Amino acid sequence: MKLAVTDLQVNYHNVAALKGISFTVDEGAFITLIGSNGAGKSTTLRAISGLVRPSAGQISLDDQPLNDIPADKMLKLGIAHVPEGRRVFKDLSVRENLLLGAFIYKDRNRIKYDLQEIYRHFPVLRARQNQLARTLSGGEQQMLSIGRALMSRPRILLLDEPSLGLAPLVVQEIGEIMQEINNQGVTVILVEQNADLALKLVEYGYVLENGRITMEDTADVLADNEHVKKAYLGI
Repeated sequence: MKLAVTDLQVNYHNVAALKGISFTVDEGAFITLIGSNGAGKSTTLRAISGLVRPSAGQISLDDQPLNDIPADKMLKLGIAHVPEGRRVFKDLSVRENLLLGAFIYKDRNRIKYDLQEIYRHFPVLRARQNQLARTLSGGEQQMLSIGRALMSRPRILLLDEPSLGLAPLVVQEIGEIMQEINNQGVTVILVEQNADLALKLVEYGYVLENGRITMEDTADVLADNEHVKKAYLGI
């Protein structure tokens, strides 16, 4: 499985959000896109998951073009997107939220098994399964959002700012869960303003600035780069 992004361009009302970025992601990889607000990180994820249409360029999965595939069909191809801000269904229970993530499947035994797997990853969701999602803490809602995406058994998981607004201990817990998910073979593309966290989790990273990739390398090399230290790590 290979995801390929080639000369991707996205415009919002004639403003260029992405100005021709290219990268590939191999099966089982764990990569990050880092950069400041407005750099194009979230737009990249939205383009991959079909939420925005590219203005030019190509996105493909195993050489299958994705540009014209709507977002609701992306799940069937194995691409799940956890958006910034969690966006759980607050007036549904935790369990109902998770079951919505499996809407593409009809096999009840499979869904039941997957639900137990989510509870294994996130024990707090098992304890809260009958609570309304709006009663959860921010960290628990983030876990629910990730769990809901995993219910579709994705090949590629797109995570947009999963640590935003969360306490350090919760961030650490979610980071460990992301690594466990990746270790089970799920390809993960992580967008994070917390560059320090991202570069500790992933294998490879891309730096986006003003809609372009300005740097790419292994996580260790990027974390030791003087520009990255000054601009994104606060060192």
